[in-house]
Amino acid sequence: MTAPSSADAKSALDRTAEGGQDPVRYGTRWWTRHVWWVSLVLGSAGFAYVWLATPHVREIESVWHLVAKVVTFGFVCLAIAFFPLAGHRGAHLLLFLPFIFFTAYLFPRMGYFYFLDPELAEAGSWYTHQFLLFYPGIVLTAATAYRLGGGSPGRCLKIAANGMLVIFSGLLDYTWWLVNPVDIPEVIDAPHITILTGGPISYGATLLFIAAHVPVVVAVNLLPLDRWIARLVAAPAAPEPAPAA
Repeated sequence: MTAPSSADAKSALDRTAEGGQDPVRYGTRWWTRHVWWVSLVLGSAGFAYVWLATPHVREIESVWHLVAKVVTFGFVCLAIAFFPLAGHRGAHLLLFLPFIFFTAYLFPRMGYFYFLDPELAEAGSWYTHQFLLFYPGIVLTAATAYRLGGGSPGRCLKIAANGMLVIFSGLLDYTWWLVNPVDIPEVIDAPHITILTGGPISYGATLLFIAAHVPVVVAVNLLPLDRWIARLVAAPAAPEPAPAA
């Protein structure tokens, strides 16, 4: 009996990652089923630090504040991607949680800043709620919906990464001046851009900043994350499909 070749093993991993079986559910590493809740605990702790210990302002006062936010988001993404009940009957009901959060807290709070307390909104509270809670909440809800519907963990991570790459690309900072009745500025002074460029960049240069993110998005979506995850958790390879009669 001959051992399977590396090409055969790769093909089996591909079948596992592409829907043969969920590598998280069937992973044989002892820690596989603990990744989601450990990541959730770490993500919750990180969010508590970001929310309570970092200033609610538009500017990024320290690169470490940005690192803390990105790492926190990453842990929450891992918790979603490694959630073990993906595809189970009734799992979709968990999506009521973000709906309740948006409706019962976030929208009323942002409306209060806009209509009743513009000074607090100008001070950064509205900006913080929009870009620390609202937009990441949309991205995480989309990733969660995909995962709970039986989506693969790797593609779930790609959905979350795509969402954050779009917001960090400068697209919003560029189009804000196009869709609103305002004059086009000479420079764009966006904190997430200036922290990389060292200062404001011209409106035209923002297009180059956006374009620089395109190959990154393409590269992320070409990564064989599901194959890597299946190998990492030692998921059993899906069998060869039965030949057609």
